Amino acid sequence: MERYYAKLLLFGEYTIIRGSQALAMPLRQYSGSWQFAADGQPVPYSLEEFVQYLLRLKDKGELLTGLDLRRFEREVNRGLYFESDIPVGYGAGSSGALCAAVYSRFAFDPFARGDEAHYVRLKQQLAQLEGYFHGASSGVDPLICYIDHAVLLLPDGQARLVSPPEQTVPGKGAFFLLDTGISRKTGPLVEQFLLQCGQAGFAEALQQELVPATENAIRLYLAGRREELLTEARRISAFQYRHFQAMIPGPFRQLWEKGLQSDAFCLKLCGAGGGGFLLGYCEEENKARAVIDTGRFIPLPKI
Repeated sequence: MERYYAKLLLFGEYTIIRGSQALAMPLRQYSGSWQFAADGQPVPYSLEEFVQYLLRLKDKGELLTGLDLRRFEREVNRGLYFESDIPVGYGAGSSGALCAAVYSRFAFDPFARGDEAHYVRLKQQLAQLEGYFHGASSGVDPLICYIDHAVLLLPDGQARLVSPPEQTVPGKGAFFLLDTGISRKTGPLVEQFLLQCGQAGFAEALQQELVPATENAIRLYLAGRREELLTEARRISAFQYRHFQAMIPGPFRQLWEKGLQSDAFCLKLCGAGGGGFLLGYCEEENKARAVIDTGRFIPLPKI
């Protein structure tokens, strides 16, 4: 069975809402695939209500994607389910991977994965599918899960395939995740951010400090300039520590500050924050591991 991988937003959380670039890619540590339950065995997660939701959209003439919903319904009744180890409530694309799998398996005429010209339309179609789970969706998560490739997200809504260079020296200039063990919902955190944008001085600081640091970090990462990347990662970390305290889980604030005060590592939000994963960057992985004492350290050797 084909696997659908989790998604990682490497740079651009929140700033993408304000018109900056963002960089997202598959997170291959976690994935899901279609399975059929054995005869007589219960299905771990029923998709019957999801099918009915899509059928209602189709009956009203509102479904954006041509899907073989009758086949979907038959297979669900035969025990089809999506088996996944992608953490739920982590911003890692658990529902995005499922929607990508539905599109891939049941779309009558799916867009080719490498067809950049149709990514805006594809994102709209996938956003509607994911709306069942979140009420509203940008479509970015299922897009990444479907095309299974790193993507540069542009301010005008376009998306472009990019191929980051391989890490030249293992453990040098390395990314890692910290698992906070906390599930969260994205909506309230985004609402908090939008309220902040209405405060005097915050929107200006965002545009003058965080947006340039984010876009510089993306540029340096795609150019393979890992040593210079640390400077921009620290700028992002410092800005988020000053302005995004509500998005940083309480048990990790002291560790975040420790990173800013040392040369071993720095932390940033991974998606909306509030829990889930934190993303870290360090010059030397062993040095970072030695001083990080909170959360579960997950190396990202392929990123």
